[in-house]
Formats: sequence, structure tokens, C-alpha cells
Amino acid sequence: MRAWTLQVVQLIMLMMRRYSPKALLPVLCLVYGFSLCGVSSCGLGAEEEPRIYSGVSTRGLFEVEVSTSPDPIPLNQPFELDVRLTSDGAPPSADVSWTLRVEGWMPGHGHGMLRQAVVDELGDGRYRVRGMLFHMPGLWELRVLVIETRMEEDYRVVEDDKVAIELTI
Repeated sequence: MRAWTLQVVQLIMLMMRRYSPKALLPVLCLVYGFSLCGVSSCGLGAEEEPRIYSGVSTRGLFEVEVSTSPDPIPLNQPFELDVRLTSDGAPPSADVSWTLRVEGWMPGHGHGMLRQAVVDELGDGRYRVRGMLFHMPGLWELRVLVIETRMEEDYRVVEDDKVAIELTI
């Protein structure tokens, strides 16, 4: 039960002790109408879609989409990232592997986070990043380094490219 619903129920109980139930009928109808509205489409009970941050790597090799949990990003509390990585709109092929490194950076202060994030590969270009923490308010860059390893003929090719997404906390 949502906090506001509980508060309304407590208020109605208090009013029922002080007034007759017949006098409260219009109030109860109004509260019932609001509760239906919250369940349906008027938006009182609707949850917002998570914010998606996106960027393209410096050399245009990769596209990155990031959502945070929780959203919005809390100050000085751990949060996680869900990262979707593509190249030309597709996840990596079978002969390509991607490695991600993720950090938070404050360009105006010249420093990063006080902890090291952990990246878990989930498959199909999806990653979960744990241990993020922005310890100061202000402008942050979410920096994603992508390292691609692939075989071309008899050679192993390793390329990297980076994405920086600006966030204000």
C-alpha cells in the first residue's frame, strides 16, 4: 500500500470517530474516485519509465545506453547501472568479445569515485555495473571504456574506444 493511501485511510478512520458515517459519504466517494484514478490512467499511481542515458563512442565504434537503479541516482549511496552496448545497432557477433571498464569522473574537480565498480557481463551486449557511488553533488561523467577483441585471419585485433555521458547529481 502506498504511503499516501495509508495516510488517507488513517484520516478517514479519525473522521469516522468524530462525525457520523452519513456525513462522510461525499468524502468517501471522493477518496474512492481518486483511488480508481490512481489505478487507471490518470497518473497518480503510474510509475515513470526509467531514464535512459545514451552516448556514442569517440570514434563512433559503439553505442551505449545506460539506466540506473535506483533512479534518480542518489547522492553518497551505492547504485547500479544496466548497460546495453551495441556496434552498428547490434550486439557482438560470436567471433567478437567486449570488455567494459566503467568509472565516474568529476571533470571540474579532476577526480573520480572513491571506489572501483564491478562489471558483470549478462550476454547479448548487456552488462550490470555494481558498486557505483557519487560522493559529491555536481557534474559527473559516466565514463565507459570498451575493449573489443576479435580475430581477423590469423591475427588477434584489440581495439578500444570510450564514451563519456554527463550527469548532474
